[in-house]
Amino acid sequence: MRLWKNEKYSISAYVLLLLIFISGFAYAADPSKVENKYIEMVKGNDNAPVVFVEYASLTCPACAAFHSNVYPQLNKEYIETGRVKFIHREIYFDKAGLWAALTARCTNVVNRYFGMLELLYSEQSNWSRYESSDKIVDALLKISAKSGIKKAKAISCLEDQEKALDLVSQYQIYVDKDAIESTPTFIINGMKYTNRSYDELKKIIDKELAN
Repeated sequence: MRLWKNEKYSISAYVLLLLIFISGFAYAADPSKVENKYIEMVKGNDNAPVVFVEYASLTCPACAAFHSNVYPQLNKEYIETGRVKFIHREIYFDKAGLWAALTARCTNVVNRYFGMLELLYSEQSNWSRYESSDKIVDALLKISAKSGIKKAKAISCLEDQEKALDLVSQYQIYVDKDAIESTPTFIINGMKYTNRSYDELKKIIDKELAN
């Protein structure tokens, strides 16, 4: 089965995921119905004293702004120096966000995933604004091509029903666990924060490092 209804690519089962969204993800979140093979996307030192989790929607403009204006400084000063372990978790508010996550996770290679995030966020205003499934998919395939993923592989990733169910299942688990209501939301050493500037995040992180 395929994950979006689309004449151009002859794809016929976005209805499945639509039903999952409507039913509150009851099927996907039931471990007796599906074996979850979700991969956590982590960057930095696994033993870092500060664990920084970002909950973000790939269609969220504030998340794109964070990755354009704040994340590069965070990465340079804290992640690359081994002081912060950074985890990016997607929130799926819409079909485009889920398809973008499938695109980013196409190879399951962590370094490529973060490179794809940069492309997806930097071009978000283009691909995320389309209402047509065809146009969204076309734009995501172009982004995949820029990262070196062949078209056939990129399409197979977008058609991966099992992975989509895994993502939706884990999404629901995390949203319930951390009570996520908006994006971006940050969990820094177990404490929840709404969107912050770099200077504000720096103060939080430095305080954690000093403890």
